[in-house]
Amino acid sequence: MKTIKDKGKVYQAGAVYEFSDGDNHWCVGILKAIYQGSDYPYKNQCGDYKHIRVYEASLGTIEEAPVELIDGECYQCTDQLGNERKGFFVAENDRLYCHAGVIVDPSRCTNIKLLTVGEQK
Repeated sequence: MKTIKDKGKVYQAGAVYEFSDGDNHWCVGILKAIYQGSDYPYKNQCGDYKHIRVYEASLGTIEEAPVELIDGECYQCTDQLGNERKGFFVAENDRLYCHAGVIVDPSRCTNIKLLTVGEQK
């Protein structure tokens, strides 16, 4: 990553910072350049700004959407102990009923997949 020196500090071009014109309003952006000697030296994708500071908040996450279980359908999952399970879902009590009488809470499972019958050749 390219670095840029300004007023005794080193910044990373392409990194995320907060930018302000000095009105106590800050916006998040990517540092593109620093123009030495300018009243608005810090350039991001939206314009030029007077001030810059480190952006310390989370940028957010992207997660898999939870599987919407259908009453009476069969599912495969990994339970909270790491065991692979297959069972059918009963919406009335929000549980998966598996082989040998094992009952599993789907909210504590991962890798939940609907089991379907494969195509016959």
